[in-house]
Amino acid sequence: DGPAGTRSALEAAGTTSLGPGLEPVYREVNGLQLAFLAFEDITLPLDTNAAVQAIRAARLTRAVVIVSIHWGAEYQGGASDRQKFLAQKFAQAGAALIWGHHPHVLQPAKWIDTVQGKTFVLYSLGNALFDQGGMDDTRRSALVLVTLNAAGVTSVRSVPFEIDVATSRVVQPGTETVEKIQARLNPP
Repeated sequence: DGPAGTRSALEAAGTTSLGPGLEPVYREVNGLQLAFLAFEDITLPLDTNAAVQAIRAARLTRAVVIVSIHWGAEYQGGASDRQKFLAQKFAQAGAALIWGHHPHVLQPAKWIDTVQGKTFVLYSLGNALFDQGGMDDTRRSALVLVTLNAAGVTSVRSVPFEIDVATSRVVQPGTETVEKIQARLNPP
């Protein structure tokens, strides 16, 4: 039953589900206040102004704002103009970290400089729990670990992985695949 079933399963496991919507979920982690927002820009175009206002309001609470967004075109190795436009707007509104999903392939990561500081954008992390056959790119991804403080993202580290479709498992990729993953993600 799609999203409703996923929400129920997460709540049964003691995990809070997130969006999509304009209401942030707040969590304190090691004394750091975080505000999580989730947006969707595939089914219908996202109301950019409403999203920007939600980010600004969350930032006014002095929380570090983290945005998850379903956006972009499937199987495209680079961010679309729409993704870049939204990322710029979210960064200017005060998002510290933006991570995207929908393309099913990795897209390059990027820092966006604003007057408030820097925003780290992961346009698409590809697949992780989706054992999609077909293109090799749909089986290559990375776990990205970020360190945050009150000012935002302070460090980034990527851990490349590959999906073994035959076993539906995440596996350590070979050297050549690691190089392809790093070249595509282009971590800062």
